[in-house]
Amino acid sequence: MTDLHANQARNLETVRSFFDLLHNKDIDNWAGLWAENGRIIVPYPSAGFGDSIDGKAAIVDAFKSLFGNFESFESEMTAIYPAADSEAVVVEYRNRAVIKGGTEYTNSNIAVFRFENGFIAAYHDYFDPRRFQVVVDALAKG
Repeated sequence: MTDLHANQARNLETVRSFFDLLHNKDIDNWAGLWAENGRIIVPYPSAGFGDSIDGKAAIVDAFKSLFGNFESFESEMTAIYPAADSEAVVVEYRNRAVIKGGTEYTNSNIAVFRFENGFIAAYHDYFDPRRFQVVVDALAKG
């Protein structure tokens, strides 16, 4: 097995763990998947939501805050595509949540993961910002 293939296998496992831990709302262990300089990039953010979260500590804080506003949360990875000539991984997934107060949130996403020494260095998240607006609005009230 070449280094690329070994690294890709490791990265695929990291992505699977990412969604398993997120689904179980285990943010403390999920944090261990991130590089210290990790970034979440949101090319099409909802109004009032930034286009990136920079650094592992900021990412973990943001997700702890986010999950504090959910009565329930489910994340289902529906497809995974390893890149042919790089260590990147592309994923399709769905989120379903109930925000405190009863508002429902659903979205279908596509994400591109990039890695640094086996840790998530960049996570580009593509989703419908109109649907995510209910979450942003709930965070503003929280």
